[in-house]
Amino acid sequence: MNRQATYTLDTLRALDPAARTDVLRVLDQVVADLPARWSRGRGVPQLMVSLDGRGGARTERTGLRELSRHGHLDELHRWVDAVPREKAREHGCAALVHGDRIHARINRIGPFGAPRFVPDSRAHLRLAHRDVRLTLGFAFPFRTEGRLFPRLVFHDWVSETLDRARRG
Repeated sequence: MNRQATYTLDTLRALDPAARTDVLRVLDQVVADLPARWSRGRGVPQLMVSLDGRGGARTERTGLRELSRHGHLDELHRWVDAVPREKAREHGCAALVHGDRIHARINRIGPFGAPRFVPDSRAHLRLAHRDVRLTLGFAFPFRTEGRLFPRLVFHDWVSETLDRARRG
């Protein structure tokens, strides 16, 4: 098992069983829903995934304009925890999802310097739960398959790790 898988599994196992169940529902929704929302040109979209109150989770697209209400966009590290925490107060558990190239999109870095159009290679999640004091951070790497109609495919360890965490 790689380092990211070990970290993810240890983090999930350290949670209270009720909180772990909620967190796993949100993570399962991200893994199931993100491939359909990803595109080669735009990369990983900014998404908010939260519990829906009926035993499932729902995904909403959130834009940079909405996220900027919580602070300056170029200081993502300062406010990235506030967004899911606010949603978790309302829904119990929520995650903010974005790609690893979000800084290039925020700052609109062009072809000079760090290229804006380099594709994302992992989905980052900042997750908050009503009963967990700190926010949790996960990064799920992915690859793309297909040249004509590319699609996002998570590495095998992602679903295996979530299954192992579900079993305890």
